[in-house]
Amino acid sequence: MKKPQHIIPKEINALNLRHNLGEILDKVANKRERFIVKRAGIPAAIILSVPDYEDLEDLIDTYYEQQDPAFQRSLAAARQDIKDGKMATLSDLHRDLQRKEAKERRTRNR
Repeated sequence: MKKPQHIIPKEINALNLRHNLGEILDKVANKRERFIVKRAGIPAAIILSVPDYEDLEDLIDTYYEQQDPAFQRSLAAARQDIKDGKMATLSDLHRDLQRKEAKERRTRNR
């Protein structure tokens, strides 16, 4: 997997943000630029695109999953099942889905 390019946020003061909000939002939304908003020279907030925010949320979720002992045990068990050949094929899943749908149809028709 290729390491993503590091995007360095641009600094902007709150007054410039207020005067150029539409332009800044266009840069964030369309070019995925990031901005650190400063008030009186002190960083107060960061503006980033929704996809970047969602990526950060996913990263945080992944971090906490990796710290969860139950998740790690289930991951190890799944890896062992794969090694042991205990895995479902796509046709197995398709067959099971067809059976489930047929059973639901029979239940509805009663």
